[in-house]
Amino acid sequence: MSLIVSVRAHFTDNWPRLLRYSGTSAVGVVLGQTILRVCYDLIGWSGLVSNLVAFLIANIPVYHLNRSWVWDRYGRSQWGREVLPFWLVSLAGLALSSLTVGLVDAVTNNGWFISAASVGAFGTVWFVKYAVCDRYLFGPPLEDDSNAEPLREAADDGSHSTGIR
Repeated sequence: MSLIVSVRAHFTDNWPRLLRYSGTSAVGVVLGQTILRVCYDLIGWSGLVSNLVAFLIANIPVYHLNRSWVWDRYGRSQWGREVLPFWLVSLAGLALSSLTVGLVDAVTNNGWFISAASVGAFGTVWFVKYAVCDRYLFGPPLEDDSNAEPLREAADDGSHSTGIR
């Protein structure tokens, strides 16, 4: 099966998750860009510092929304399997965004260009981040994943059942 056919099949089978992921991303963009513009336009920080602060603040709710709303994962986060890899992928977006924002900030003093550079850079890693989250972080454990921790799910009667997702 070709890569394009495989990707198309995945998106066809998982379109509700992709829509929720898009919604989570929209929340992150609105929150992040609001923080960036407040820091840059109102506080007067550099584009680079404003971008970093916006990333750090906005990425916290984005992580939790992705984990719970997009991939239906609840309970305690697994630091080594979920939190750290999520932030590492996010940091790749931050690095690219910081590079572009720094370059744009060096040649213009326009907050809209700063915002466009930030959104454009994060947008380039959007699909990669979805694939990493779906395949490795929050998606169902692999068949041979013997270290998968069972999730506790509340049954209708209020008791808990244990199952592997």
